[in-house]
Amino acid sequence: MYRATPLTEKTALKELGERIRAHRIALNLSRESFAEKAGIGKNTLVRLEMGQSVSLSHLVKVLLQFGFAEALVDIVPDYSRSPMMLLRESQKLPQRQRAGRKKKDVDTAPWVWKEDE
Repeated sequence: MYRATPLTEKTALKELGERIRAHRIALNLSRESFAEKAGIGKNTLVRLEMGQSVSLSHLVKVLLQFGFAEALVDIVPDYSRSPMMLLRESQKLPQRQRAGRKKKDVDTAPWVWKEDE
């Protein structure tokens, strides 16, 4: 989505609230029934839909009710597993092998001291 102006806290809260309201209406749910299902107060839902600040736990409850909580968690990358670790787990990478040593030609003659020659 193209934005003419940079996203600020105020515009982000307002847009998020509008989207939550639109999704609730698309599901044909009243504020009262949805707030009850989500386990939050009706006034909290009104503040959220108006783009006002609410606690993170209330937002998570709303997103859980919509089935969007996974998307919220996925916003921040999981650095406990690096991309290389994930690649190695998903593919069987060939193991590096050491080069073998060349065998020296061995004289069949018995060894003698230089003085004895």
